[in-house]
Amino acid sequence: MAPDKSRLIPWKYVQPLSLEDAVSTDKVALSITRQHLVELPSEDLADVLEELSRHEQHAVFSALDSEKAAETLLEVEPRAQRQIITHLRKEHAKSIFSEMTVPQLANIFSILPHDDVQDLVKLLDPEMAKRVQAILSEQEVRAKSLMSPDFWSNPPDAKVGEVVAEVRGSGSEPHQISYIFVVDHHKTLLGVVDLRELLIARDERSLGEIMNSRVVTVDESDLREDVAKIFAKYHFRMLPVVDSADHILGVIYYQDIMKDLVIRVA
Repeated sequence: MAPDKSRLIPWKYVQPLSLEDAVSTDKVALSITRQHLVELPSEDLADVLEELSRHEQHAVFSALDSEKAAETLLEVEPRAQRQIITHLRKEHAKSIFSEMTVPQLANIFSILPHDDVQDLVKLLDPEMAKRVQAILSEQEVRAKSLMSPDFWSNPPDAKVGEVVAEVRGSGSEPHQISYIFVVDHHKTLLGVVDLRELLIARDERSLGEIMNSRVVTVDESDLREDVAKIFAKYHFRMLPVVDSADHILGVIYYQDIMKDLVIRVA
Protein backbone atom coordinates (compact mmCIF):
# COMPACT_ATOMS: atom_id res chain seq x y z
CA MET A 1 0.00 0.00 0.00
CA ALA A 2 1.38 3.38 -0.99
CA PRO A 3 2.04 5.75 1.94
CA ASP A 4 -0.53 8.47 2.64
CA LYS A 5 1.24 11.65 1.53
CA SER A 6 -0.80 13.72 3.97
CA ARG A 7 0.93 11.89 6.84
CA LEU A 8 4.50 12.60 5.67
CA ILE A 9 6.69 15.47 6.85
CA PRO A 10 8.40 17.19 3.88
CA TRP A 11 12.16 16.89 3.59
CA LYS A 12 12.40 20.72 3.77
CA TYR A 13 11.82 20.40 7.52
CA VAL A 14 14.83 18.12 8.02
CA GLN A 15 18.07 19.66 6.83
CA PRO A 16 21.48 18.21 7.75
CA LEU A 17 24.28 20.68 8.23
CA SER A 18 26.25 18.40 5.94
CA LEU A 19 26.44 14.72 5.21
CA GLU A 20 29.82 14.58 6.94
CA ASP A 21 28.36 16.09 10.11
CA ALA A 22 25.48 13.62 10.12
CA VAL A 23 27.76 10.60 9.65
CA SER A 24 30.46 11.56 12.13
CA THR A 25 28.35 13.02 14.93
CA ASP A 26 24.85 11.62 14.44
CA LYS A 27 23.55 15.19 14.77
CA VAL A 28 21.46 17.14 12.29
CA ALA A 29 20.08 20.67 12.20
CA LEU A 30 16.30 20.51 12.11
CA SER A 31 13.72 23.10 11.12
CA ILE A 32 11.42 21.22 13.50
CA THR A 33 12.67 20.21 16.90
CA ARG A 34 14.05 16.83 17.76
CA GLN A 35 11.16 16.52 20.20
CA HIS A 36 8.67 16.90 17.35
CA LEU A 37 10.34 14.02 15.54
CA VAL A 38 10.05 11.86 18.64
CA GLU A 39 6.37 12.73 18.99
CA LEU A 40 5.56 11.57 15.46
CA PRO A 41 4.18 8.01 15.34
CA SER A 42 6.85 5.46 14.42
CA GLU A 43 4.69 4.31 11.49
CA ASP A 44 4.73 7.85 10.07
CA LEU A 45 8.47 8.18 10.52
CA ALA A 46 8.90 4.86 8.75
CA ASP A 47 6.89 6.23 5.81
CA VAL A 48 9.16 9.27 5.74
CA LEU A 49 12.34 7.18 5.71
CA GLU A 50 11.08 4.97 2.90
CA GLU A 51 10.59 8.04 0.69
CA LEU A 52 14.08 9.45 1.21
CA SER A 53 17.44 8.75 -0.38
CA ARG A 54 20.05 6.81 1.56
CA HIS A 55 21.85 9.97 2.68
CA GLU A 56 18.60 11.61 3.74
CA GLN A 57 17.49 8.46 5.56
CA HIS A 58 20.65 8.44 7.60
CA ALA A 59 20.38 12.13 8.44
CA VAL A 60 16.83 11.77 9.76
CA PHE A 61 17.45 8.47 11.53
CA SER A 62 20.52 9.81 13.31
CA ALA A 63 18.36 12.55 14.88
CA LEU A 64 16.28 10.01 16.80
CA ASP A 65 17.01 8.76 20.30
CA SER A 66 17.67 5.05 20.69
CA GLU A 67 14.15 4.10 21.78
CA LYS A 68 12.45 5.97 18.95
CA ALA A 69 15.04 4.72 16.46
CA ALA A 70 14.33 1.11 17.49
CA GLU A 71 10.56 1.57 17.18
CA THR A 72 10.93 3.19 13.76
CA LEU A 73 13.43 0.66 12.42
CA LEU A 74 10.95 -2.11 13.16
CA GLU A 75 8.28 -0.35 11.09
CA VAL A 76 10.21 0.34 7.88
CA GLU A 77 10.22 -2.16 5.04
CA PRO A 78 13.21 -4.55 4.67
CA ARG A 79 15.03 -2.63 1.91
CA ALA A 80 15.10 0.52 4.04
CA GLN A 81 16.07 -1.51 7.12
CA ARG A 82 19.12 -2.85 5.31
CA GLN A 83 20.12 0.64 4.12
CA ILE A 84 19.77 2.20 7.55
CA ILE A 85 21.65 -0.55 9.39
CA THR A 86 24.49 -0.41 6.86
CA HIS A 87 25.19 3.23 7.80
CA LEU A 88 24.90 2.88 11.57
CA ARG A 89 27.95 3.46 13.72
CA LYS A 90 28.62 0.55 16.07
CA GLU A 91 27.87 2.44 19.27
CA HIS A 92 24.62 3.80 17.83
CA ALA A 93 23.63 0.33 16.61
CA LYS A 94 24.42 -1.20 20.01
CA SER A 95 22.24 1.35 21.75
CA ILE A 96 19.33 0.80 19.34
CA PHE A 97 19.55 -2.99 19.54
CA SER A 98 19.39 -2.81 23.35
CA GLU A 99 15.85 -1.44 22.98
CA MET A 100 14.67 -4.50 21.03
CA THR A 101 13.51 -7.95 22.02
CA VAL A 102 15.21 -11.14 20.86
CA PRO A 103 12.51 -11.98 18.25
CA GLN A 104 12.64 -8.42 16.89
CA LEU A 105 16.41 -8.61 16.48
CA ALA A 106 16.17 -12.03 14.84
CA ASN A 107 13.59 -10.72 12.35
CA ILE A 108 15.84 -7.81 11.37
CA PHE A 109 19.03 -9.87 11.21
CA SER A 110 17.28 -12.46 9.02
CA ILE A 111 17.18 -9.99 6.10
CA LEU A 112 20.88 -9.10 6.30
CA PRO A 113 23.90 -10.75 4.64
CA HIS A 114 25.54 -13.42 6.78
CA ASP A 115 28.80 -11.49 7.30
CA ASP A 116 26.91 -8.38 8.44
CA VAL A 117 24.93 -10.47 10.92
CA GLN A 118 28.09 -11.91 12.44
CA ASP A 119 29.47 -8.40 13.00
CA LEU A 120 26.23 -7.10 14.50
CA VAL A 121 25.74 -10.06 16.84
CA LYS A 122 29.02 -9.08 18.51
CA LEU A 123 27.35 -5.87 19.67
CA LEU A 124 24.77 -7.76 21.72
CA ASP A 125 24.84 -9.01 25.27
CA PRO A 126 26.30 -12.57 25.14
CA GLU A 127 23.10 -14.24 26.34
CA MET A 128 20.96 -12.24 23.91
CA ALA A 129 23.40 -12.96 21.08
CA LYS A 130 23.16 -16.68 21.82
CA ARG A 131 19.36 -16.60 21.68
CA VAL A 132 19.29 -14.56 18.47
CA GLN A 133 21.69 -16.95 16.76
CA ALA A 134 19.63 -19.89 17.96
CA ILE A 135 16.53 -18.49 16.29
CA LEU A 136 18.40 -17.71 13.08
CA SER A 137 19.85 -21.23 12.90
CA GLU A 138 16.72 -23.15 13.86
CA GLN A 139 14.44 -24.42 11.14
CA GLU A 140 11.73 -24.93 13.75
CA VAL A 141 11.76 -22.08 16.26
CA ARG A 142 10.44 -23.00 19.70
CA ALA A 143 8.55 -20.77 22.11
CA LYS A 144 11.40 -20.83 24.65
CA SER A 145 13.64 -19.04 22.15
CA LEU A 146 11.06 -16.31 21.57
CA MET A 147 10.11 -15.44 25.14
CA SER A 148 11.02 -12.37 27.15
CA PRO A 149 11.71 -12.28 30.92
CA ASP A 150 9.93 -8.92 31.19
CA PHE A 151 6.55 -9.53 32.80
CA TRP A 152 4.77 -8.66 36.04
CA SER A 153 3.85 -11.29 38.64
CA ASN A 154 2.50 -11.28 42.20
CA PRO A 155 1.31 -13.87 44.74
CA PRO A 156 -2.43 -14.54 45.11
CA ASP A 157 -2.65 -12.86 48.52
CA ALA A 158 -1.32 -9.53 47.21
CA LYS A 159 -3.86 -6.75 47.65
CA VAL A 160 -5.13 -4.79 44.66
CA GLY A 161 -4.22 -1.42 46.18
CA GLU A 162 -0.66 -2.54 46.91
CA VAL A 163 -0.15 -3.94 43.42
CA VAL A 164 -1.51 -0.79 41.76
CA ALA A 165 0.91 1.32 43.82
CA GLU A 166 3.81 -0.96 42.85
CA VAL A 167 2.95 -0.76 39.17
CA ARG A 168 2.63 3.02 39.23
CA GLY A 169 6.00 3.42 40.90
CA SER A 170 7.85 0.78 38.92
CA GLY A 171 8.78 2.78 35.83
CA SER A 172 8.01 -0.31 33.74
CA GLU A 173 7.19 -0.02 30.06
CA PRO A 174 3.40 -0.16 29.42
CA HIS A 175 3.66 -3.32 27.29
CA GLN A 176 5.24 -5.18 30.24
CA ILE A 177 2.22 -4.74 32.51
CA SER A 178 -0.78 -5.49 30.28
CA TYR A 179 -1.42 -8.44 32.59
CA ILE A 180 -0.49 -9.35 36.15
CA PHE A 181 0.37 -13.05 36.37
CA VAL A 182 -0.53 -14.64 39.69
CA VAL A 183 2.05 -17.17 40.89
CA ASP A 184 2.94 -19.09 44.04
CA HIS A 185 6.41 -19.11 45.63
CA HIS A 186 7.51 -21.81 43.17
CA LYS A 187 6.54 -19.58 40.21
CA THR A 188 3.67 -21.93 39.38
CA LEU A 189 1.14 -20.01 37.29
CA LEU A 190 -2.18 -19.83 39.13
CA GLY A 191 -4.07 -17.18 37.21
CA VAL A 192 -3.97 -13.83 35.42
CA VAL A 193 -5.45 -10.38 36.02
CA ASP A 194 -5.96 -7.93 33.16
CA LEU A 195 -4.61 -4.51 34.12
CA ARG A 196 -7.98 -2.95 33.35
CA GLU A 197 -9.67 -5.32 35.80
CA LEU A 198 -7.04 -4.48 38.40
CA LEU A 199 -7.73 -0.76 38.15
CA ILE A 200 -11.48 -1.08 38.74
CA ALA A 201 -11.25 -3.62 41.60
CA ARG A 202 -11.49 -2.51 45.23
CA ASP A 203 -8.14 -1.93 46.93
CA GLU A 204 -8.77 -4.43 49.71
CA ARG A 205 -9.45 -7.37 47.41
CA SER A 206 -6.69 -9.90 46.72
CA LEU A 207 -5.42 -10.96 43.30
CA GLY A 208 -6.57 -14.50 44.10
CA GLU A 209 -10.13 -13.22 44.38
CA ILE A 210 -10.23 -11.39 41.05
CA MET A 211 -7.89 -13.49 38.88
CA ASN A 212 -8.96 -15.63 35.96
CA SER A 213 -7.66 -19.11 36.72
CA ARG A 214 -8.26 -20.36 33.16
CA VAL A 215 -5.06 -19.04 31.64
CA VAL A 216 -4.19 -19.63 27.99
CA THR A 217 -0.53 -20.64 27.98
CA VAL A 218 2.19 -21.70 25.57
CA ASP A 219 4.41 -24.69 26.23
CA GLU A 220 8.12 -23.96 26.02
CA SER A 221 8.49 -26.53 23.22
CA ASP A 222 5.63 -25.17 21.06
CA LEU A 223 6.58 -24.02 17.56
CA ARG A 224 6.38 -20.38 16.50
CA GLU A 225 3.57 -21.24 14.07
CA ASP A 226 1.52 -22.71 16.93
CA VAL A 227 2.08 -19.60 19.04
CA ALA A 228 0.96 -17.40 16.15
CA LYS A 229 -2.25 -19.38 15.80
CA ILE A 230 -3.05 -18.87 19.48
CA PHE A 231 -2.47 -15.13 19.13
CA ALA A 232 -4.66 -15.04 16.03
CA LYS A 233 -7.44 -16.84 17.87
CA TYR A 234 -7.45 -14.96 21.19
CA HIS A 235 -5.78 -11.59 20.37
CA PHE A 236 -4.02 -11.43 23.74
CA ARG A 237 -1.27 -8.82 24.11
CA MET A 238 1.12 -11.44 25.48
CA LEU A 239 1.13 -15.16 26.25
CA PRO A 240 2.88 -16.83 29.21
CA VAL A 241 5.36 -19.59 28.44
CA VAL A 242 5.30 -22.49 30.91
CA ASP A 243 7.14 -25.75 31.45
CA SER A 244 5.57 -29.17 32.07
CA ALA A 245 4.91 -28.27 35.72
CA ASP A 246 3.18 -24.97 34.83
CA HIS A 247 6.06 -22.82 36.09
CA ILE A 248 6.05 -19.52 34.21
CA LEU A 249 9.32 -19.08 32.32
CA GLY A 250 8.62 -15.88 30.42
CA VAL A 251 6.16 -14.26 28.04
CA ILE A 252 5.85 -13.84 24.29
CA TYR A 253 4.59 -10.49 23.02
CA TYR A 254 1.97 -10.28 20.30
CA GLN A 255 3.98 -7.75 18.30
CA ASP A 256 7.04 -10.01 18.23
CA ILE A 257 5.15 -12.85 16.58
CA MET A 258 2.37 -11.33 14.51
CA LYS A 259 4.10 -8.39 12.84
CA ASP A 260 4.53 -9.02 9.12
CA LEU A 261 3.14 -12.53 9.57
CA VAL A 262 0.02 -13.79 7.83
CA ILE A 263 -1.62 -16.65 9.64
CA ARG A 264 -4.45 -18.76 8.30
CA VAL A 265 -6.32 -20.40 11.11
CA ALA A 266 -8.16 -23.53 10.11
